[in-house]
Amino acid sequence: MINTDRQKTGHNYKDTLFRALFGEEKNFLELYNAVADEHLPDDTTVTPCPSNDLLAKFNDLAACIGDQLVVFYEHQSTLSRNMPLRLLSYVTDILYSHIVDSSRLYGNTQVKIPTPKFFILYNGEQKLDTHVLKLSDAFISQDSEPAMELTAKIVDINLNSDETALNRSATLLGYSFLIEEVRKNQHKGMIRDKAIATAIDSCIKQDVLTGFLSERYTEVTNMLNWEYDADVEKRVLAEEAVEQGLQLGLQQGAEKLAELIREGMPLDEALEKVKASAKTTPQ
Repeated sequence: MINTDRQKTGHNYKDTLFRALFGEEKNFLELYNAVADEHLPDDTTVTPCPSNDLLAKFNDLAACIGDQLVVFYEHQSTLSRNMPLRLLSYVTDILYSHIVDSSRLYGNTQVKIPTPKFFILYNGEQKLDTHVLKLSDAFISQDSEPAMELTAKIVDINLNSDETALNRSATLLGYSFLIEEVRKNQHKGMIRDKAIATAIDSCIKQDVLTGFLSERYTEVTNMLNWEYDADVEKRVLAEEAVEQGLQLGLQQGAEKLAELIREGMPLDEALEKVKASAKTTPQ
């Protein structure tokens, strides 16, 4: 089992269904084979990497698979363009804290490190406009050959996507099916608790993740209840909205942006509304 303990004192960082499900080494390997279109055998060694405090509040999982360092990040709401920068800090910490013997860095013999691979698993409801995020996109001065790069592949794991990875992993397909069932139930007007319980029962009846859900029914229910807490999600989006507003030079509109998000307006619509208002407001 990959260590997924994220409950930090004073921060309420709780474990999620994604980490609980894919924290199992065999499921981690299955997920990697699916999204990377690889065919590594079931007996391939998977060595878990511990998480660090920097990304403790995000749904990340990392492990060494053979000579590769694989990092997964699961995103449930809007796609953050800052993920490459977050992943850079994370992988650096992993390398220097748990993989590289720092005393050897000053020798003449080159220190070898596992090849890093980054995947962002997206199941938000907004349509993706890219399938790759690069660290160099954040550079103030763009260079045709940047001296440093980090590339993360975005995989749309929504049940209605055309992503072939869903057909290569029964666990991933089951996870996506469960999330879609919760959303459908909520759209029908069910309260969150009932929407989640009904979705789990539906999966068990249809033999989707049956063993996992049956054995950990209460735990999964609690995880999903926390993940789908509307107040938590709106608060996080509101914080992101303020940051984006400030980055866009909308200092006066940042608070309005946060207010619109808290009221339930989608982030992209709220941004457009505030930008339009800024254009018509006399300076």
